[in-house]
Amino acid sequence: MDMNAHRAMHTLKILSMTAVISLITGCSNQSSDTKEQTISKNPWANAYNEQSKERFIPVELFTGATWDGKHELRLAPAENTACAQAIGRDRPCDKYHLTGPFTTKNQSKIDWVGDEIEYYKRTFSTPYGGPVESHFTINKSKDGLVRIYDKRKRWGERRYDGVGSKFPLGYWKQGEVRHYKTRAGIRVEILELNGPDNCLTFRWTIGEGRRKNDDNVYTFCPEKGFSKFRHFE
Repeated sequence: MDMNAHRAMHTLKILSMTAVISLITGCSNQSSDTKEQTISKNPWANAYNEQSKERFIPVELFTGATWDGKHELRLAPAENTACAQAIGRDRPCDKYHLTGPFTTKNQSKIDWVGDEIEYYKRTFSTPYGGPVESHFTINKSKDGLVRIYDKRKRWGERRYDGVGSKFPLGYWKQGEVRHYKTRAGIRVEILELNGPDNCLTFRWTIGEGRRKNDDNVYTFCPEKGFSKFRHFE
C-alpha cells in the first residue's frame, strides 16, 4: 500500500470514529432532553420546590381529578371513587364517592359568597357509622377546603358557616401548622408535604382532639384522592 492510500485509510478511520462519537453524544443529549421534557410534563413533581420546601396544593389532589399544573384554586368538574385504607383496622378500604361541583342556594351562614355557592358532594359508609354525606367548598382564606354541610346517623343534618379547613390548599411548607378560629378551634399540620408518588399527609385536629375522629392523619395522592387515614397517636 502506497503512502497516499495509507493516509486515505487513516483519514477514513478518523471520520468513522468521529461519526460514532457524534451519534452517541446526540443520543445522550436526546435522552437527557426527553427526560427533562418528561419531568416538565409532570405537574405533580413540579408543584414542589426543593429549595424552599414549599408546595402548591391544588383542589385536584382532594378530588382525585387530573391536574393541568396551573397554580389556581378552582372547583373543576370531578367524579371519583377513592379507596381509603384505615391504618390499624383489619378491613377492606372504605370507598369515598365524590362528584361535583354542584351549585345551590346559599342557605348557610357563609358570608363571603353571594346567593349561590359551589361545592363538591362526598358520600361514604362505614360499618359502625352508617352512610355519610358531606359538602365541601373553598374557605374564605383560600387556603383550604371546608365542610359546609354534613348528614350522618350520629347527629343528623348540620350546616356550617364555612370557617376553618378540612383539607389544605395553596402554598404550604413542610412542617407548617395553621390554626383556624372556629368554635372548637381547628389545627392543620403538614406531616409529609411531598411523599412517595407526590402524596400529601397531614394531621387534622379539632378542639383538644380527645374524642374519636377529632385528631386524624390523612393521606391524599395524585389521580387517586383520599388514600389513607389513621388516628393520631
